[in-house]
Amino acid sequence: MFSQTHNLLIDSIFSLRGWCRENLPTENSLIAYDIVLILAIHNYSKSTITVKQLFSSVPYSYTAIRKHYQRLLADDWIELYSDTVDKRIKFVRPTTKFVSTMNQYAETINDLFNHQT
Repeated sequence: MFSQTHNLLIDSIFSLRGWCRENLPTENSLIAYDIVLILAIHNYSKSTITVKQLFSSVPYSYTAIRKHYQRLLADDWIELYSDTVDKRIKFVRPTTKFVSTMNQYAETINDLFNHQT
């Protein structure tokens, strides 16, 4: 039997999953979710990430990652830019749309988990 605290936590996790399904560009895929989280981590730490680094940051097949990467690019969640010295190196950065949604995501998490106590 779950304790009362576990029940509240599970309810919050379920609510958060619903929010993600409606707002994040993940299509209920853990691959896409991991890509989004990697990009968010790099954005908030003010670090850069290349396309090659992004693909090697998640433990999935190149084909699966590429599918989600291309969709994020096509739907304006991310954008590419070239290195100033070596134009062959392409960096990925979140768009304003991405950052705004991730800020809402963080606020939703705070609201859900801070109201438990």
